[in-house]
Amino acid sequence: MTDCAECGHELGTGRYCTNCGHPVDGAAPSLGDEHDGSDWRTGTAERPRPRTPPAPPPAPPPAWTPPSAPRFPLFADEVDEVDGVGGVDGLDGPVGVAEPPPAHHRRAPWGRWVAAAAVLAVVVVLGVWLLGDDDGDGSAAREPGPSASATATGDPSADEPDADTPAGLTAESEVTVPATAEPNQDVNGKPVDYEAANMLDGVPETCWRMPGDGSGEEIVITLPAKTRLRSVGLINGYAKQMEGRDWYHGNRRIAKVEWEFDDGTKHAQVLEDTTAVQSIDVDTTTTTITLRLVDVSKPGKGKSGRDFTAISDLLFVAR
Repeated sequence: MTDCAECGHELGTGRYCTNCGHPVDGAAPSLGDEHDGSDWRTGTAERPRPRTPPAPPPAPPPAWTPPSAPRFPLFADEVDEVDGVGGVDGLDGPVGVAEPPPAHHRRAPWGRWVAAAAVLAVVVVLGVWLLGDDDGDGSAAREPGPSASATATGDPSADEPDADTPAGLTAESEVTVPATAEPNQDVNGKPVDYEAANMLDGVPETCWRMPGDGSGEEIVITLPAKTRLRSVGLINGYAKQMEGRDWYHGNRRIAKVEWEFDDGTKHAQVLEDTTAVQSIDVDTTTTTITLRLVDVSKPGKGKSGRDFTAISDLLFVAR
């Protein structure tokens, strides 16, 4: 027999079909084969189970891996740098994986707050500068009130002025004025006042001033003692210039005055447009001097314009 009676596969040598394991006719199991009581002649004998060949062992790793072939760099290989952090759009690693922002980025909101505070401070300073009086662009004044008396004040540690000198005689006098403008601030935020004593301190950058047109008003000066005078004089406006501002021409200036003394004598004086002291000669003995403002100019124009009548200094010289 050349073909298997069970599957028809061509038989080879051996007692079983190599395809289905069916015993070849006439083949009997050997004594060493297991038998479960089935008859091999009738085909009820248990067929041997096909064996699965074992998997081959894994191949060992290569002893040496050759490097990849060199190639030209591609555009996709390029990596952007943002604020010193590698990666696309300033991030390390593959695209789409966000990294925490660096420390200075996390502090950015504080920087914005500081910048906003600085801008606010500048706005406040500009507002004060624009609204400030005298050396600023604003104007604040007190309505004319009762007459006020004042004497020049100085550093108590300084030497007392000599009454025989012009500065000593003027500084030791007292002055009464019809009204005084309210104090304010200069362009640098320093306080500025316009008290009557400013006319006796010998400092042209300080002044007495009153609101509006002082024409017809009188200023009364009381000397420290009965004195024979040789000359009297004044600076007829606010002789201060600062930060490009001309307060002399910005405020009203006195164009003409009249001096009157205890014996009833009067001396008229026409004043020029200058910040220097302008004096006239007299020869009279008196204790009080009345300075009458006869003619006053109009206020100046522009950013320095102010509707105030001002006198920076008075000067009395004894014989």
